[in-house]
Amino acid sequence: MTAKQLKSIANVSYLLGITCAVLLYTQNTFGYISAVKTGFYFFGGLGLVLSLLQFRFLPEDKWEDFNLLFWVGSAIIFIGFMFQTMYIKYASQIIIAGLAITGLSYFFNPFRKNKDEDNDLLDN
Repeated sequence: MTAKQLKSIANVSYLLGITCAVLLYTQNTFGYISAVKTGFYFFGGLGLVLSLLQFRFLPEDKWEDFNLLFWVGSAIIFIGFMFQTMYIKYASQIIIAGLAITGLSYFFNPFRKNKDEDNDLLDN
């Protein structure tokens, strides 16, 4: 399976998971609340796992585009939303922690190499 195929399957899973989440939060489950919750858990988790697996198929020069912190933050946010749908305590704190990690990922990428030579600076 190629990275492109994995990405399209992950995108479809995300779309189905988000659809189930919207149905849950708007309380429009049409009497199928357990099926919609199961769809949210399954498709959301599948999308997250497939997006992580797609990293394996990237060539090494594209690793700078992938940020593991962003993926970890997204997984924690997903776990927080799962806790919220199950009415477990501390769901809000878990979601906030995931958002903080995701926000940190915009400033720090462990795969980005430090480039001492930055030719875009005007002061050179």
